[in-house]
Amino acid sequence: MAVRPEDLPIQRAREEIRASVRAANRLVVVAATGSGKSTQLPKFLLDLDEVRGDIVVLEPRRLAARMLATRVAAELGGEVGGLVGYETRHDRRVGRDTRIRFVTDGLFVRQMQGDPSLARVGAVVLDEFHERSVAVDVALGLVKLAQESRRKDLRMIVTSATLEARRLEDFLGCRTVVAEGRSYPVALEHLARASRETTWDLAGAAIERVLDAFARGQSDDPGHLLVFMPGAYEIMKTCERAKVALSRTGVQAEVLPLHGSLTPDEQDRAVAAVDPAKRRRIIVSTNVAETSLTIDGVRTVIDSGLARIHRYDPLRGLDTLRVEPVSKASAEQRAGRAGRTAPGRAIRLWSVAEHERREAHTAPEVARIDLCAAILETMSLGVADVAGFPWLDAPDARRIDEGLRTLSALGAVANGALTDTGRTMARVPAHPRLARAMTEASRLGCARRVARIAASLSDRDPAEGVPALTLLGLLDKGDPHGDALVREKLVEAAESRALPAAADRMACREAVLVAEQLARSVKETGHDASNAAVDRALAVGFVDRIAYKLEDARPHCALAGRRKVELSKESLVRDAGFLIALEVRESGPDHDRLVSIPVAHPVPRAVVEAVLPEAFSRRVAAGWNKETRAVETAEEELFLDTVVARKARPAAPSPEVEAELAARIRSGEIRLEGWEEHCEPWIARVRCVAQWFPERGLISYSDEDIEVIRAELCSGCVRAREVEAKAAIDAVRGALSWDDAQFVEKMAPSSLALPRGYRMKIEYAVGAPPRGRAKIQDFYGLDETPKVAGGRVPLVVEILGPNFRPLQITQDLASFWRTLYPEMRNELRRRYPRHEWR
Repeated sequence: MAVRPEDLPIQRAREEIRASVRAANRLVVVAATGSGKSTQLPKFLLDLDEVRGDIVVLEPRRLAARMLATRVAAELGGEVGGLVGYETRHDRRVGRDTRIRFVTDGLFVRQMQGDPSLARVGAVVLDEFHERSVAVDVALGLVKLAQESRRKDLRMIVTSATLEARRLEDFLGCRTVVAEGRSYPVALEHLARASRETTWDLAGAAIERVLDAFARGQSDDPGHLLVFMPGAYEIMKTCERAKVALSRTGVQAEVLPLHGSLTPDEQDRAVAAVDPAKRRRIIVSTNVAETSLTIDGVRTVIDSGLARIHRYDPLRGLDTLRVEPVSKASAEQRAGRAGRTAPGRAIRLWSVAEHERREAHTAPEVARIDLCAAILETMSLGVADVAGFPWLDAPDARRIDEGLRTLSALGAVANGALTDTGRTMARVPAHPRLARAMTEASRLGCARRVARIAASLSDRDPAEGVPALTLLGLLDKGDPHGDALVREKLVEAAESRALPAAADRMACREAVLVAEQLARSVKETGHDASNAAVDRALAVGFVDRIAYKLEDARPHCALAGRRKVELSKESLVRDAGFLIALEVRESGPDHDRLVSIPVAHPVPRAVVEAVLPEAFSRRVAAGWNKETRAVETAEEELFLDTVVARKARPAAPSPEVEAELAARIRSGEIRLEGWEEHCEPWIARVRCVAQWFPERGLISYSDEDIEVIRAELCSGCVRAREVEAKAAIDAVRGALSWDDAQFVEKMAPSSLALPRGYRMKIEYAVGAPPRGRAKIQDFYGLDETPKVAGGRVPLVVEILGPNFRPLQITQDLASFWRTLYPEMRNELRRRYPRHEWR
């Protein structure tokens, strides 16, 4: 049964809160989730003389703002839009008599641009502050500044279920009222060990276990079941598993999803008060049900322990949305939902060991997402020094610099101050990139068209789930195949109620509302609604997200400052060329992230040159043509570091051409004739002589020496065959003077004459004795081992038999004749009787 407002725990602190608001203009209220603070606190302020003006309650989610307003209005005996109203990005229900307004925190910050002193506001309540969105942090600082400058009478109350009250007390210089909540014990259950099953399978098994125990009379009434999942897809899969569990156990219950993408009627149905004994519910929700909304009758919570968390990667300049484990504090919040009206249980789909590794609290958004929009908003409200803004948790200075660089690239900031363009952008309720595209579109005359595209990028994707052929069928003849124009056509079709059957009508209706809001935010001055104007507007807004698709057949793209960039499979862009990355995602492990572009818009080169001329450059470079085996001179045009055009022509001899030919020699694509046969042996001889006679100062044919020789061989050439036709040995020998060459010939001869006239070839290797080989009969008459280097270095000789196999390898020929040969001679005579044996 629903708890009456007068019985809510927050009522016990009513008079203390009212007295604190009378005495000072700031107050912190700490109260448990479900204590009634969100609904009752604005009512406490209604009749206070010190609160002159509207009572604005900031909520982190649209769903919470609408539902809380509905509940408070009903408790005060009226309708929404009367005494109590709400304002969200897509919806507004306020009237002349409205005093209590539930407003999303992002919209409140934008409203302050038109009313920075909050002239009509008497009190601002920052509800559920512990969720710490960037918008609520900015709102806290802005209201604080307003109080300290023009509005000392303005009241500010910060509420939360779990709050570091001492930090806020110090920051705001105020007192804290702790409203003790009334809650019942909640039994916690964890998995015995970590599981690799999907979250929806784990949840389905838990739902079935709870219902089966109840159906068998083995457990108390579980009340409504509240299941937490990270997103709409997981919610859908869990609802399917829940229905299977109901059919198996025979328990009667409704299975209801709850997330921000549902229609208002669907959301209302999920949270409407109903006695579980009369109509049991299994509500599968995102973390929207973690705070703000209390669903009466919930006694069982099943928690996946996951949420979608925004994080900013400064190295890539990207905001990413990752499914991550929730903090311990969030898990406690979720579990507490089961103990509001009776003892309950919370089943956590992770192990105790995993729980211990979780963060204690979720880091505030200001520490983990792109600050570009927050900086633009604060600067538009007259905050010159963003770093000096009163942040509860000041962001890293590098993150502020990154945001300022982005705004500077968009033309919103110059010399540390907001430009006229920046002030216009600040009035557009969209990310600064989209805002810049809208301001340019208004100048050109295509604001309505760009508004539709921007709307499709601002929230849920209206093209999701629509087949590619259906999307392409929306384009007009001559339209380029791209992701932006098909989304524009889809939103346009929603405006005329001619949507394709596969389209998500709710997402399309939301996009229509956003498009109308964006179009109203700018004043159109131009009259060009052509595709060319749309190209220009988008390029100006996404000037730092212009990429180049390298090939038709492959998805790889070049994007400034990124590695491994690819067009996603769902993108309709196929042709190589310039494109605007309207949406960028990343995936993969941290050490090897892949950046993908799911939404892209192809643009002509002329558009890119107009908005980003400094990104283009030219260079003339020598390049190798594998087919002609020649060097050609290529004039290359570069976009950033990527070659986007290349024009080749035959090269003329030059140092650059010779360097390219030398590189082909190194790689083996050009083979120098006689190098192995003549040049390598000569180099070995020279190196040995240089080692034996260091005082001679001979070159050693180092890598640098070889490069000089290659350059000489390539001199005057442009083709491989010209280099290959040259006698490489002449260039190699020519590296020595005539005297040094003669010295090498004398000290390291290529061969030696043996007594019977055979010339024995000598092989040289640095660090090893020279070697020669000949048949044993050729050594007859040679009593001593031959030597080179003027008699300094004896050879190692291989004495071969008639079959040319080694009989002996020795450096002491005299010993061989004296001791070994007499023993083997008889055997050799027997085996080879026709040969001479002395």
